[in-house]
Amino acid sequence: MKSRSRIYRVVRSLVEFICRGIAASYYSLIYIFIESPNIRRSQGLHTEAGTLLNTELWCIFAIYQRNQISNNLVTFLMQIRNEGYNVILVNDGSCSGELIQAFLPHCHTVINKPTGGRDFGAYKWGTEFLSRLSVPIRQVVYCNDSIFIRPSALTQLLQRIRQISDDYIGITETCFPCYHVQSWFFAISGVVFNSAAFQGFWRGYKPLSYRLHCINKGEIALSQHLMRCGFQPYLLYTQNMVLDLIFDGPMAQAVDRLLQLLRPQEYQDHLDTIRRLTFVQPIQEDIASGFLRHEITELLARSNTMNAANLVLLKFTEFPFLKKDLVYRGQYPLHQIENIVGGWVGDDAEHAREILAYFCRRGTLRSRVSPPALLARLGVI
Repeated sequence: MKSRSRIYRVVRSLVEFICRGIAASYYSLIYIFIESPNIRRSQGLHTEAGTLLNTELWCIFAIYQRNQISNNLVTFLMQIRNEGYNVILVNDGSCSGELIQAFLPHCHTVINKPTGGRDFGAYKWGTEFLSRLSVPIRQVVYCNDSIFIRPSALTQLLQRIRQISDDYIGITETCFPCYHVQSWFFAISGVVFNSAAFQGFWRGYKPLSYRLHCINKGEIALSQHLMRCGFQPYLLYTQNMVLDLIFDGPMAQAVDRLLQLLRPQEYQDHLDTIRRLTFVQPIQEDIASGFLRHEITELLARSNTMNAANLVLLKFTEFPFLKKDLVYRGQYPLHQIENIVGGWVGDDAEHAREILAYFCRRGTLRSRVSPPALLARLGVI
């Protein structure tokens, strides 16, 4: 049995290596012969000008939208602007005039850039655009549309970020394959933005559309580059905070939280440990809780923090974000999302239907066997 398992892992690793090599070559050729020439010619570029807020606060918002208007996204933009941020909205490709008109009242600028590069390609485009404006900058938020928001909590977070004087602010961290700040929402000061180190990173960044390139050469490389240059991140939600939320209380309560809020696969991986520790004598509960916390600490260290702990943060804090990949790529059952979003009240509840409809429509990779699904499982697309 162990021999079969070892053979399976070897074969899987070999297939992953081959597929990723082919994908990297394909996207490199697409960039060299199609996307890069289009960028140089600015083919397909369309810019709409909105209005300027004299706040020295800016937001570069990367999206991939075509025709359908998302009320949650419009609310996201509206709240950012209401907190005083000038939004430079960069769409990867062309979106309809109707969408532009829906976005423009909440933006300083709406840009339809040439297709390619994913979110980091849009970040690069927005960074270069803002640099050319030569305006005073106190803070720049970078974010993208890979997340839904809980509006009531987002307002609080934006107000909090405005008051933080640190040069580099992250929402969540990830330790695998090396420590970095997750890039779907982070903020930097004007000092960082105008620094030679930051501007130099973007000048050298090649905006390939290959997903793993965006992660390794974009998200991870940017975070590592800023830390090497002396800009250490201030994190709002750390992995230690997640552990404290799970283990705040008796052992039985911690196990119940793990059952409700972890992915089934991750819970299953730790099921033997949970079974051994759940029925211990009360005098041993602190020791058992310590063992279980150690296991979950290792789990978080090997995981994407948002994929592993997004529901924990939504359940027990005023966390404003819900990743759109949780069901499709993260393979959470829909009922776990419903249990969280279904409890929203007031203005937040108005967004629950759109959010749940999105998760139902997109589905999960778990049962799909098409070539795109297999490539998505490997993280290639």
